[in-house]
Amino acid sequence: MLRLSCLSLAAMALAGALAAATALPAAAQELQPHRAVYAVSLLEKGRSGMGAPGTYAFELRQTCEGYVINQRLRLEVDGAKGAAVSEQTSQMTESRDGRKLRFEHNSALNGKPTGQLRGDAALDDDGHGQSLFGEPEGQSVALPRGTLFPNAMTRLTLQHAKAGDVGFDALFFYGEKVKAPQSVNVVIGRVPKRLADLKIPEGGEAVAGNRGRIYYRGAFFDADPKDKNGEAAFEMSSLMLDNGIELYGTHEEGEGGIEYRITHLDPLPKPTCN
Repeated sequence: MLRLSCLSLAAMALAGALAAATALPAAAQELQPHRAVYAVSLLEKGRSGMGAPGTYAFELRQTCEGYVINQRLRLEVDGAKGAAVSEQTSQMTESRDGRKLRFEHNSALNGKPTGQLRGDAALDDDGHGQSLFGEPEGQSVALPRGTLFPNAMTRLTLQHAKAGDVGFDALFFYGEKVKAPQSVNVVIGRVPKRLADLKIPEGGEAVAGNRGRIYYRGAFFDADPKDKNGEAAFEMSSLMLDNGIELYGTHEEGEGGIEYRITHLDPLPKPTCN
């Protein structure tokens, strides 16, 4: 979700938006199962750097119960002791109604594990909920009414865009930290000219050709920010098709960040459910 898909391996101003989020119908906006690969380059003060230091792989599978997200971000960066390879992987399983999430996030540096978070999150009928972590063991986070998990956030963004809305506010959680959900301000706008002709990778036309394109930016704010001046913890942007396939995105923190463009796209089958 970096997309509403979470590239920090991490995204996504109306009070009514939160009410709509908790009442999101399970089949309101189906997402296209697919596998995509992106070339990643560094950003400095919002401008692209030289070369492509990494790759980002994203997979969305649909089951009869919901969706499974697998993603992997690999970056090669220069450090004080030479080049270093950073990897972040995530797997998330989200129910079709957007009320249950199982997550596992892992990070490594030069092949050595540096961190893991895993657990489950669930929302009650009234929209409130809780996340229980297995790693770190025994930790929990309260989820306020209006909290959205990754696919629910993506579906709501698509719904607002198709309705002609210019934006909305929400709360976002996917378990990457033992912290309360982030507040997100999403602004939906016109596709920038520089991205208007972004090509669909060969082989992906069946699910990506002749689809509407949606561009939005999201600012993410921590519940208890270190910066008391109201600055966002990070910002992102995305060019997405109206079936949830992302073509382009950015993830920016401070003066740095990353930019990624799709290079490969494979459709995945939908399940046959009773």
